[in-house]
Amino acid sequence: MFDDIDFSPGIITFNETRDLDQEDIFQVSYFEGKYTLDVGWYRNEFAVYVIRAYDWENPLLEKRCTEAGMLHALVQECSVYVGDILSR
Repeated sequence: MFDDIDFSPGIITFNETRDLDQEDIFQVSYFEGKYTLDVGWYRNEFAVYVIRAYDWENPLLEKRCTEAGMLHALVQECSVYVGDILSR
């Protein structure tokens, strides 16, 4: 589902995009967890998070949508956000 998005230098650590109705859908780890891009289904909506150093209580970025068709754009946006952080 996200095959055309460049997550480098991240490593895809979880990919269950066949079932979009579960909490854990997709995850990318950057530099062994220094940053994490996480995608899941929570309370009738999709959420995409950018997390720093496993601090799940304080995401750097959080995007939400209710339609699967919008999910790709949000993941792309969060991937670019992480890329910008890493290029500083």
